[in-house]
This record gives sequence, structure tokens and C-alpha cells, in this order.
Amino acid sequence: MPDTPRYRTDCLSERRPPAYRVLLFAKTGAVIGMVRISAQDDDEAVERAKAMVDGHAVELWDGLRFIELFRPVD
Repeated sequence: MPDTPRYRTDCLSERRPPAYRVLLFAKTGAVIGMVRISAQDDDEAVERAKAMVDGHAVELWDGLRFIELFRPVD
């Protein structure tokens, strides 16, 4: 993988660095928090988001792009 951050193209065709954020969910499905994370690429962001699963579901996003949902381990 390259050492430089992957860039995404927004609706105005501007190149932007990844803007990763993690949403934390209560068992009821309500959002209980949001954390911005720094990562070089999706793979690194996925590993960081997985580490945040602790009794609640976690979603990983890059701007408006949904990446993955991680469910809590029972």
C-alpha cells in the first residue's frame, strides 16, 4: 500500500483526504457517540473501528461513504 493517504472525490470533483468517523450505537439502536479517527487507508480505519466495539455496535464512515458495520460480540 502507498504511504500517502488515499483521496476521495466529492460531488465537486475535488480531491479530499479520507475523513473517517466512527458512530457508536446503544443496544436500542440510538447513536450514543461519534469519534473522528485518523488512518492512512480503509484497512487501517477498519482495524481501529473494530477495536472500538465494546458491548455496542460500531459503524465506520468516510465522509458520506459507509464502509462497514461491526456488531457487538455477545
